Amino acid sequence: MFYKNTIQKAPERGLVGKNAYDEAYFEGRKSNYWWTIGSYANLRQFPHWKEMLKLIRKFRKSGTLLDVGCAYGFLVNEASKHFEAYGIDISSFAVKKSKEHCNGNTFRASASNLPFRDESFDAITLIDTLEHVPDFNGCLKDAVRALKKDGVLLLQLPNPLVWADVCSRVGLDDKTHVNNFRLGRWLGILRDSEVKIEKCLGFVSFAFRKSGFIIKSERAASLFPEMWIVATK
Repeated sequence: MFYKNTIQKAPERGLVGKNAYDEAYFEGRKSNYWWTIGSYANLRQFPHWKEMLKLIRKFRKSGTLLDVGCAYGFLVNEASKHFEAYGIDISSFAVKKSKEHCNGNTFRASASNLPFRDESFDAITLIDTLEHVPDFNGCLKDAVRALKKDGVLLLQLPNPLVWADVCSRVGLDDKTHVNNFRLGRWLGILRDSEVKIEKCLGFVSFAFRKSGFIIKSERAASLFPEMWIVATK
């Protein structure tokens, strides 16, 4: 197996308090999702999970995949159709909920200290994760370490043009976002992590009942509320 000999206990994520990612973060009127989609669980029906997998499979069709910061495991579940899929999250609550939503393997661990050996995965994803991690450089380097040669790295990041600058004015910004960087800064950080940037897209995704939509663009990536960056090792 590709686990390190000793899996260390996941430390709490820096600057935002011990219980920052408990049930109240994901569900209920005080959650960051209440005013947009009601609860994190409602993201399950959104179309961008399938779109992410399509994007990954342009570079790797199958193999092993790790989703770092997997939350309820929606991407892990989608990826398990083609990959041996794993997910980790710092939140005990999220990992517990993931058992209801995905067929892959999920467990609690830190994004900043991955409990896996070098070159363990064909694909690694960090979906809305790096903006939460104080040591984002260390997190990225550890992800690259655990990625196989020619493996694919997919990042999903919020665009602070919307989420920081606009939402903060009305008191709806996410206090756990400690890295509010725009696209150009993230691209520079990735280049310093010794990976090759393959593609960058901006997108917006939404779903209501049984209908949903996704709009994406490479040319206008920096103008969308969410961004995808794909890189290879």
